[in-house]
Amino acid sequence: MLRPRFVAAAFFSGSKGGTGKSTLAANLAITMSQALKSNVLLIDLGIDSSQTASRTLGVVPERAGALDFLIGSINDANQLVSRSTYLPTVFVVPPGNIRSYQLAISVNESFNRWVYLINSLVMSTGSQFIIIDLPANAPTPILIPALVTSQIINVILDHANYSEYVLREIDDTYIQPMITQLRYRKIVNVVLNKALPGLDGVEARVRGFAHNGDVFTVPMSPIAQYLIAAMKPAILFEPKGSLASFKRAIEAITNTLTRQVKALLTGSIGTA
Repeated sequence: MLRPRFVAAAFFSGSKGGTGKSTLAANLAITMSQALKSNVLLIDLGIDSSQTASRTLGVVPERAGALDFLIGSINDANQLVSRSTYLPTVFVVPPGNIRSYQLAISVNESFNRWVYLINSLVMSTGSQFIIIDLPANAPTPILIPALVTSQIINVILDHANYSEYVLREIDDTYIQPMITQLRYRKIVNVVLNKALPGLDGVEARVRGFAHNGDVFTVPMSPIAQYLIAAMKPAILFEPKGSLASFKRAIEAITNTLTRQVKALLTGSIGTA
C-alpha cells in the first residue's frame, strides 16, 4: 500500500504559554476536515500539560500516546489513535503517560521514531492533513522533529505588543536556521489570538515574520472563552454575539490553510 501524500502543520508558541494555541488547533482540526473533505489527524504533544486539544475534541487523554511511542514503550502506532466524538473524520493521538523528566532520548532517536510514527498514522487513518500541537517550552527531542517535518508552521501568540519580540526570538532560533542552513521552504503563518480593540499596528509589525504565509487576528470572545473553559469546540456552536466574529476569524484561517495545503498536495509549491 502506497503512503498517501500529506501535509503537516505545527502549532507553535515558542516558550510562551496560555496563547490559546491548543484550542485553535482543535477547532481547526474540525474546520480543515470539513474544508478538505478529508480525514485530519491531530497529534497532541502536550507533555506535562492539560492536553487541551485532545479534551476539546472529546478524547480522554489518560492513555498511551505519541510520547510513549517516541521513547519506545509502545511500538504499535494504531493503538494510539481515537476518533473525535464531535467529527468522526478527525483522528486524535493524545500525548500519553510520559513526563518530561522521563524523556531520556536523543534528537536523532526521536526523529527516526517520529518519522515512522507519522508515516504509520497517515497510512492507518488516511489523513491528508496533520496538525501537530506543540506545548510551550517543548523539550528538544519533541520540538525539533516536529518543526523539521512540518511544511507549515503556525505561530500562535497573544495580540499584544510584546509578541513582536517573542516572534523575533522564534524566528532567529528556529525558523531562520531551517530556511538558511537546511534550505527548507517553510510556510510560516502568524496568528494573533484573543485580540482586544485599541492595539493598532501589531499586525503590521509582525508581518515580516510570516514567511510565505499570512497574519491573522482572532478577536477575544467571551462566549468562545466559556466554551473553551468547558472543553467544547466553539466552531460547532451557533454563531451568536461575539462568537460570530470568532468563527469568522477561524473561517479565514481555514480558507488560507486549505489553499496552502492543496498547493502543497498538488506540488504547485514546494518546501524543499
